Formats: sequence, C-alpha cells, structure tokens
Amino acid sequence: MNPRAPWSLLLLTLGLAACSEPPEPHRGPADPREATNRTIVPDHRLVRKNAAVRNPEVFPWYVGPEVIPSFKPGDRVWTPAPIGRTWDVINMAVASVARVDGNHVVLQAGVLEFTVPAAVVLPATAPARLAPRTPVLACLGLAGEWGRVVTAGKETVGVALVMAQTVVTRELPSDAVLPLTGKGGPGHPVTFHRGENVGFGLLLYLNREKAGIITYTGKLELVNPDQVRFVPLDTTPVRNSTMWSPFADTLEEVRVQQVLENGAAVEILFVSRPQAPLINPRVVTSARVTRMLW
Repeated sequence: MNPRAPWSLLLLTLGLAACSEPPEPHRGPADPREATNRTIVPDHRLVRKNAAVRNPEVFPWYVGPEVIPSFKPGDRVWTPAPIGRTWDVINMAVASVARVDGNHVVLQAGVLEFTVPAAVVLPATAPARLAPRTPVLACLGLAGEWGRVVTAGKETVGVALVMAQTVVTRELPSDAVLPLTGKGGPGHPVTFHRGENVGFGLLLYLNREKAGIITYTGKLELVNPDQVRFVPLDTTPVRNSTMWSPFADTLEEVRVQQVLENGAAVEILFVSRPQAPLINPRVVTSARVTRMLW
C-alpha cells in the first residue's frame, strides 16, 4: 500500500468539506433601518449626458437699476447667453426660466444653466402674424441671427438668413423670432462711437446709465446711452449705392453689388480693401448695412 495514500485521502476530504460550507454572510445591520446614514459622494463618471452644465457666475456686465422678476418657471425669454461655462463670449438667445432668485433669473438653454439679472431679460412671446420682409432677430441654438420674414404661420415663422455666404430659409418656432421695430430695442443692430471709429453691434440693453452692446467677437461693450444710434431697418439697399457696413465691428464704406432674396441680404464690396474670395466682396444680411448715422 502506498504510504502517501492516507494523507491524500485526508486532504481530499478536507477540501470537499470546505467547498460544501456556505459562504460567510455579509456582515451588515440586521435591520437596514438601523444602518448609519452616510453622505453619498456622486461619481461624476456616471453623470447623465443630458445633465445640466452650470455656469456658476452671474452675468457680470449689467449696469443700471435692478428689476423685480415677473417670470415663472417654464417661461421662455430672450436673454444674454454664455457660449459655454464662462461669460467670455456671449450672444442673445432664447432660454427657459428654471427658477427665480431675488432680482435674478436662473435660466436653462439646452444642457446649459446660467443666471442673469432680471433687468436684461425680455419675454419671448409668439408675435402677431408677421408680414413678409419684417426684420427680426432669430434664435438658432444659443445664437441670435438677424434676418427677414419669408413666411409666417400660427406656430412657425420662415426666416431668410445668411449662413456661410449663402441665403437660407429656416423654419423656427414663433416665439424664437423677435420682431425689430423702427423704435429700436434689445436685439437691434446699433452703431456707436469707439475712439475715432464708429463701432457696430447688437444692443443687449439700454438704460439711463449704460448701453450694453454685443460686438462681432461676442464681447460686451458698455457705452454711454447718448452714443447709440439704431440702424434703420425699414429700407431696402439699392444696387450701386454707397453705404456702410462693419468689417469685424468697425464701420467702413461699401458699395452694394446686388440685392438678394427680396432685400433679406446684399452683396457688398469694401471700397478701401483688396478683393479676396468670400471676404471682399461678401454676402451679408441687410441688417449689417446702413447709411452713416453720425
């Protein structure tokens, strides 16, 4: 008989006994209600892709009196909108009210959440039926673009816009279109003095203390109210006429080469600059050409 056999049988028996024993139970509380409450630290790797991205800084460039908000959650409004998590670059767009916090309004546009003073917020309401060629500011995502009405229904408005040097028509919800009247107001193209030059931009707000104007680069300039001139939008440029248009955001003399889409856009040539493809001449919305206002 092999002398090692008893030891082999003993080891085999012990192994089988160990495998047949049930695993040790988890040593938790007998009653889950007796468990100690602990702070749960969220794992940001598991955050939903559609969770809101919050811009923690309140819109920093408002100068003027405070306004008590009259909005409620769910209202749609025109507002300065940050392009990302900071206010380095802004535009004017439509957002939804998430909540009201004192004299400020917390807004959400897409997945972005941000806070602005109520004084720079404008209700976004579906306007009355708009006539063709009415100048408007149209909201596309987080960007406001000037254009002209092509068609208008009860729930949607067709707007002719200039995108990538081409005139296109976009069908938008009625409350995403802000009519621009001859009286001026937020969203309107304006000119203003900048040293020896004349600047050009989109008016964000205007009060007795300051005017906030969004320039070509998405920056906000604060100027005195008496420096602001509203660009007239009730006329159609004429071919071969001499007008002014911003190169970047400084007005320069241009010659109208042709009028497009029933006055929604024009092709212009900067008379003091060399010609270059897509730069000079170029196609711009008619809101970006004006007679000299100074």
